[in-house]
Amino acid sequence: MHRRNPQDMRQRMSQFEQFDFGRGQRGFDKFEQFGGRRGGGRDRFFKKGNLQFIILKMLEEESRHGYQLIKDLEERFKGFYSPSPGSVYPILQMLEDRDFVSISKDGNKKIYTITEEGKIFLKDNIDQDEFTQRLNQFDNVDFKQMKAMREQLQEVFHGFMKASQQALQDEETKKEFDAFVEETKERLEKFNK
Repeated sequence: MHRRNPQDMRQRMSQFEQFDFGRGQRGFDKFEQFGGRRGGGRDRFFKKGNLQFIILKMLEEESRHGYQLIKDLEERFKGFYSPSPGSVYPILQMLEDRDFVSISKDGNKKIYTITEEGKIFLKDNIDQDEFTQRLNQFDNVDFKQMKAMREQLQEVFHGFMKASQQALQDEETKKEFDAFVEETKERLEKFNK
């Protein structure tokens, strides 16, 4: 097998960015890009293409079959994110098509192993992507607390929606509501610094 130019590999992988891998529910503040999968699906848990890097990184640690990858990802994110087979298996197929993984059989299971080309691609690309830093943020996150905060935010959002409907009823209420929204935005900015 010939060794491919890393730039050529990046270009070949970028053609698959149109696919919508790793979708999830919208999260909040600095974890916005990590959302979650349950209850939605409009926004991604990872940016396009990042799940392929995570899968390659996991395969670099240990060969795995697809279901094991899904379960290991779910465990890594403490149940907050669990990719669907519909997101993992197409990525595995794409990685195989690009010669970044090889497949061996163990009974009925396909065992995926990272190839030398996959290791080169991972090495050449993983540090360039900001997902590594974001991924490490999960190491110290209390997911139960994060889930409770998300539920609180959902309640607040519903309250905002009801209040905004009421604010449309008359001009005075709308002015009061607008001032409240501006004050809330200013206070939130303090948390985001």
